[in-house]
Amino acid sequence: MQGRDHKRLRWGILGTGNIATQFAENLIQSGTGQLTAVASRSIESAGRFIDEWSEGPTGGTNRPSPFGDYASLLTDPDLDAIYIALPNTLHFQWTAAALEAGKHVLCEKPLALSAAEAKTLFASAEEKGRILIEGFMYRAHPQTQLILETIAAGEIGEIQLIQLNFCFNRPASRDDARFRADRGGGSLMDVGCYCIDFARSLAGKEPTSFHFTAHEHELGVDDFAAGSIAFRDGPLASFVCGMTVTTDQVSRIYGTRGWIEIPRFWKAQEGFTLHRPNHSPEHRSVPGADGLPPLYAIEADAFAAVIAGAAHWNPPQNTIANLEIIEAMRGALEAK
Repeated sequence: MQGRDHKRLRWGILGTGNIATQFAENLIQSGTGQLTAVASRSIESAGRFIDEWSEGPTGGTNRPSPFGDYASLLTDPDLDAIYIALPNTLHFQWTAAALEAGKHVLCEKPLALSAAEAKTLFASAEEKGRILIEGFMYRAHPQTQLILETIAAGEIGEIQLIQLNFCFNRPASRDDARFRADRGGGSLMDVGCYCIDFARSLAGKEPTSFHFTAHEHELGVDDFAAGSIAFRDGPLASFVCGMTVTTDQVSRIYGTRGWIEIPRFWKAQEGFTLHRPNHSPEHRSVPGADGLPPLYAIEADAFAAVIAGAAHWNPPQNTIANLEIIEAMRGALEAK
């Protein structure tokens, strides 16, 4: 393709939903990547996506190629990496196909519906010599690292309690994969997985026990849920997640000397507030945060860095362990 900068990682996107739009719009501000191709279930849908992306405020001068099916895009020799932005039930199939085609893969969370599927995919990536990362984008953002460093420095003492909140409110519809059990939907799979991942990162260890309960929507998925997680000789974590709930979306980490308050921890761009007795609340953010690229651009650059040899910001063992807990919670819910 003429006019492409071959020093940049050339991305193809499978899927044209909301998350694909966010990734494409952010990618133009990446320092390492460029959007090269987009696939949808029809060439018309892929074309509309590209038209909207190209004409938007962040659109690029190099027009991506549209594909009317996912398999054809994977045969494009001009692609280095694939971003999987499909419903959850399609993640395993198309991640496996992309790896088989010799592409690096960034797959939206959850990588698969089970830990066993994830292990299969990581084994394939290792065999092919390709990079595979589950797309928990907040893990790549420097604000998340700053929070972990603040805790490690002892500024709130020893963590005792973690309260995580990831809820949003949207109309329920069978046209939305989040509300389709046959597409791996539900609040736990969609956003509760973030809470579990962050709680494990904060604790720095794996859980010893958990409790989980959920409300079943008339469409057959958990539309809101609550859970608690215990860590041996460590903190207790609780979380709420929901797709039909309006909350303040604030999470808190309580220690023996103070606490941290984070608005929308998964966005990782609004800073956080450090509270300590006899001190005024202190707002903290990453130095130069206003000049940072948007969240998915940071994720794309972090992905490219791993390809170049940098340490994983979401290593395979983390993805597998997170899915093991999610599986156990889903199993407990189904057993009731």
